[in-house]
Amino acid sequence: MKFRNLKLSIFLIVLGITGLSFASGTESFTVNGLKVILKKNTSTNIISANIYLKGGAAVLSPETSGIENFALLVAQKGTKNYPKDILNSLLEKMDSKIFSTVNSDYSALHLRSVKQNFQKSWKIFADILLNPLFNKKDVDIQRAQQIAVIKQIVDNADPYLRQLSTQAFYTNHPYSVSVIGTIATISSFTGSQLKDYMRSRINTSSMLLVIVGNADRTEIEKMVQDSFGNLPVGNFKAIKYTEVNHQAPSIKIVKRKLPTNYIRGSFPAPAFGTKDYYTMVIATSILRDRLFQEVRTKRGLSYAPAAGSANKFSNFGFIYVTAVKPDTTIKVMHAEVEKIRSEKVSASELTNKVNVMITRYYLGNETNASQANILATFELSGAGYAEGAKYKDNMRQVTTDEILNVSKKYMKDFQFVLLGNPKSLGIENFMF
Repeated sequence: MKFRNLKLSIFLIVLGITGLSFASGTESFTVNGLKVILKKNTSTNIISANIYLKGGAAVLSPETSGIENFALLVAQKGTKNYPKDILNSLLEKMDSKIFSTVNSDYSALHLRSVKQNFQKSWKIFADILLNPLFNKKDVDIQRAQQIAVIKQIVDNADPYLRQLSTQAFYTNHPYSVSVIGTIATISSFTGSQLKDYMRSRINTSSMLLVIVGNADRTEIEKMVQDSFGNLPVGNFKAIKYTEVNHQAPSIKIVKRKLPTNYIRGSFPAPAFGTKDYYTMVIATSILRDRLFQEVRTKRGLSYAPAAGSANKFSNFGFIYVTAVKPDTTIKVMHAEVEKIRSEKVSASELTNKVNVMITRYYLGNETNASQANILATFELSGAGYAEGAKYKDNMRQVTTDEILNVSKKYMKDFQFVLLGNPKSLGIENFMF
């Protein structure tokens, strides 16, 4: 035991050094209204460059649900200067990767390249944003693939539960619009609509560029100027959300013949990057450990109890379980929620949890790609990219009193969704 603790201490010291260097060599500058965050990392030959499109679900409507994701996917199929076969062949020869991601707060086009091929890869990367072709054949192929993805979500219990929970929690909120789309919207979009949409989004005030790797500022400034120097600046304004506030608990039951019941209860949580965000991350992680102990280890009611908080700009926390006996199980979970809302956690429990969370944070941000994403998320949240380097300090500053107060403030008026077919259900057990 002493040896294991010694190893942990040494590991945490190493992580402390890593934490101190997390933001070293990071700077920002602007080219034609486009903010660029550049972190120089000479320890690897890989360069990660990501263009983020701000807004996420907030720039969509029920009628345009999924259009940004769809447009980014099809844009990668071929451009004016790099038709499909040439584009794919060049990327393969250079061992470069280009792909897109979307979430409720932003979309991104990602580039991974070795240093010696970065400039050539960048030209393809930029052309995808500036000159996508949107050929009908490519649009139709991607349409079929996207519809299959949407159907697969509904067919699988956990993804479908998450979708239902989002809809129940974010009623009348921008996040209620799906960023991946619906079958109806994806079926309706034409190539010309996708092209017009992309043209409307590619302005420098709507974009953020983050580059992590062995790249020089002078080189990057020239590349960005050459590619995006003639783009319109636009007038995108940062989106500010108020916290979601439900006035009462609720439960939505979606009947489906399943071997067990899938249950998720969501509650408001502090926005990503705020002071209380760190407190909630720790509180829900402690709650997760306690639920595992009480629900699975002691009583064997479920193999998969969980709790957590998301990283959204308008945020939520949750508890989750699969259970054949939902009433019995949720009573145990409710008791643990009430415990963390009414009793301070011990100092040792807090210290141990903070150490674990810091370890996970730095392990999860070792690569250039992950560092680029965390810099962008802090920047786009409004906290500023430099906040990423303060994660360790912010976690260590959390007190047991703050955990109690934040839990008491937020862990209430749960919005439950149950997917399954329970033989009996006491609705009152979910009203907390």
